[in-house]
Amino acid sequence: MKKFILTIIVFTSLGLFRGFSNNNFEITILTCSPGKETYSAWGHSAVRVVDKRANIDVVYNFGLFDFNTPNFYPKFIKGRLEYKLGIERTQGFYHLYFKENRQIIEQKLNLSDKEAIKIIQRLQYLYLPENRYYLYRFAGKNCTSELRDLILENIDTDFENKLTNKTVRQQLNEYLQDRLWLKFSMSLIMGYKVDRKVDLFESMFLPDYLCYGLRDIKTENGNLIKEETIFNQLYDVNNGYSLLINPLFILSILALLVILFNKKYIQTPFLIIIGLNGLVIFTLSLITEHPELRYNLNPLWINPLYFLIVFLKNNSNLKIYLTILLQLMLFAMIPIWLFKIQYFELTYLPITLILIIINYRILYLNKTKILTLF
Repeated sequence: MKKFILTIIVFTSLGLFRGFSNNNFEITILTCSPGKETYSAWGHSAVRVVDKRANIDVVYNFGLFDFNTPNFYPKFIKGRLEYKLGIERTQGFYHLYFKENRQIIEQKLNLSDKEAIKIIQRLQYLYLPENRYYLYRFAGKNCTSELRDLILENIDTDFENKLTNKTVRQQLNEYLQDRLWLKFSMSLIMGYKVDRKVDLFESMFLPDYLCYGLRDIKTENGNLIKEETIFNQLYDVNNGYSLLINPLFILSILALLVILFNKKYIQTPFLIIIGLNGLVIFTLSLITEHPELRYNLNPLWINPLYFLIVFLKNNSNLKIYLTILLQLMLFAMIPIWLFKIQYFELTYLPITLILIIINYRILYLNKTKILTLF
């Protein structure tokens, strides 16, 4: 591997990519289907560069990161995790994805000599040690958006940017239909900024959307994509989701238990979990630099204060005031959801029902005292 990397460095440093004919040079966009790991749930993009004359066939990969990075998860959550551009043999790249039973779509770009040189020079520049690292963003800067920028900033096209009818959240959720707990979790931690409709350019932060978008783009040489090949072709198969581990089903059963049985041993653990989750969501929205996770209104109803009221006496004034406040904040979410200011997940329904019932029971228990307080 060291010998391979040294060869690439020698070629790039000497500028040998610059002088050859486009007939000897191919640039191909690679779109890989989703994998089983959470970080690969939306697929992957890379760019393949072939120099037939120099017998070089490599993949420039903007999606590399190191799990051994100190404080990996805190950095990822805070938005300070650095991804990097790497170079690897095409054969090794393909072998890895085929081993994971993932599809790869190859789209060969129809480029002029001048455009091909601009692309490869830009890749050379980005691969310099001082340039190859970048701060990852879910929808703003990732392995796919880097390729989108590489193409649209260095090739003359007829690309016309216009508003789509989809939001970032809708795009992400398309890939989570058989990962419902992940879909539910992401719906809680993502703020309302991902619920605005995006334009075509912004939508191409996902591999498939870039792949589809490139098919519609033309240059002065004709279609931007001159050839498309699918390797290890997969077909859309809905694997389904077991009812027993479906969050909507489980939470609906819990709601039914709360309605039927007014028991402290059911309600108290639930409120503790809600309060702790609310604290995590609220803290995350404050400390993160990911724009997608900021400006989150969900702590209004998944509220950290639920953790506090569990430990207050039922007839205490503070518990009464806090419960009234929590009920009002929960009801305040209804117009936010109805007017689609922030996304409403169907799985929220049993949770909100449970919270309304518990709040009502606390207030009903103290109805006489409430009359004296107000």
